[in-house]
Amino acid sequence: MKAPLGLLLAVAVLTGCAAKTDQIAQPSPSAEKSGQIAPTGGVTNKATNEATISVPPKAPKTTKVEPPVDDFQQVKAEGKVRVTGTCTELVTDQLTWTLIGPAAANLRDGQRARVVGVPDPNRETGCPGSPLLVSLASPQ
Repeated sequence: MKAPLGLLLAVAVLTGCAAKTDQIAQPSPSAEKSGQIAPTGGVTNKATNEATISVPPKAPKTTKVEPPVDDFQQVKAEGKVRVTGTCTELVTDQLTWTLIGPAAANLRDGQRARVVGVPDPNRETGCPGSPLLVSLASPQ
């Protein structure tokens, strides 16, 4: 019983697909001869009989694009050091910094510290805090 039902379903689907291909709009004969814009909104290529996209004759003028500037000022922060796995963080009153660089290697979990560094927001660290490239770290 399942095989005839599956066969019937397959025939119905194929019949529906065949009916849809008959409804595709054909370009007008005048557009085929001249290569001009067809009534369907595209341009017809005479060699392949396929519609292509055309670009407007006057493209809009673009303004000069300025590159993004990541010129951050140095930050001085003071807080408690938290080390979890490979992440060394400085927890301050405002936010948590993920400390990056050799200057941060001397800090230990639970210490209070004062650091100077430059924010590096584009750095992927896998740590929860905001990346800070440390230039000076002094435990207190």
